[in-house]
Amino acid sequence: MKLGAIKSIGWQLVLGFSLLTCIIAIAIALYNLNARQYMGSNYTSLAAVVVRSQSHAVMFRNALEDLRERPGDPDVFSSLENLLWRIPQHIDGISFSLQSNKLSKSDYHASLEELQEVKNRLSDMRHQLDGIISGDSPEKFLDQGQVIENDLALTYSILEGLVHSEAAKQRIVMERLGGIILVLVFMILLLVVGLLISLFRLKREHHKVMQLSQFDELTKLGNRRYLLSFAESFCKQSQRSGCPLGLILIDIDYFKYINDTFGHPTGDQILQVLAGALKDEAREIDVLARIGGEEFCVLMPDTDVDGAMKLAERLRQKVSDLTQQQLGVATSVTVSVGVAIAYQNEATFKHLYARADKALYQAKTHGRNRVVVG
Repeated sequence: MKLGAIKSIGWQLVLGFSLLTCIIAIAIALYNLNARQYMGSNYTSLAAVVVRSQSHAVMFRNALEDLRERPGDPDVFSSLENLLWRIPQHIDGISFSLQSNKLSKSDYHASLEELQEVKNRLSDMRHQLDGIISGDSPEKFLDQGQVIENDLALTYSILEGLVHSEAAKQRIVMERLGGIILVLVFMILLLVVGLLISLFRLKREHHKVMQLSQFDELTKLGNRRYLLSFAESFCKQSQRSGCPLGLILIDIDYFKYINDTFGHPTGDQILQVLAGALKDEAREIDVLARIGGEEFCVLMPDTDVDGAMKLAERLRQKVSDLTQQQLGVATSVTVSVGVAIAYQNEATFKHLYARADKALYQAKTHGRNRVVVG
């Protein structure tokens, strides 16, 4: 081959390599631009705030139902006072989280305004509650509360959809950019190592967001959404087969006192210990969930009242026997347990949960550290 031809091929190779390097540099620049945009938004934290706040709408509805049924009960007043204080705090938390993430303000502005309006109405309801405690009729309070509960549930649902939508956009952007890098990775591997690391980090964030929609981050148990995903199918199965369906609700006694006395980290540790006890005692087919601050649930297919009572009593006794070393704090812990069983003609989760919740309330009002069947 002539020297001129060799030089020509050499220049072509240099030109081709230079062109390839420019393409990779552009791809890297585009990748970093989008990566910084999406990594600057902590969707995991935002999703956690929204998911936790959704439970308040349910708790508020339950408290209103309790007020309707027991209009003079001091425990109901205490629960409502607590929620009327806590819900505005969480609304402020959601507002801060939304403004701290790189979401388009136009996407959440309407929802944020709705939450602020709910917050203002809750402030008015706190004054109304004082009047009810003094003897006023609760009807206006109940009607207004039902409207607020519906507004909260709808707004939180919209915000949750927005967070998941942004997380999905994050995944799509990274998959497209990743595709460009994979085409070039066979030629210049060293240039794309850093990009693959960033891609892994973003996919891990997306996985955490998806996990938060179904699981409780602290205890690693399912959350309310996870529980409900099984409840409907278990109820239908019970209706078809005639096998009983059991439900256990567990609430840690005096948990607020533990948090106030020993601190929230200690409270979190006790929640984790209780979750471990549930995993040890429950069957593999049972569905375990943390459905509230200190409230846990066990959904048990094909379980009669005797089997449910045995499991509930084992759980109660195991928690009561936990040592200070196991708990990690110089105190003891007990739980109150409500048990309910649904048979073929009554296997609807709404009624099953209501009965178990009523039994749990009876366990707490009759001295705690006990199991009551509803």
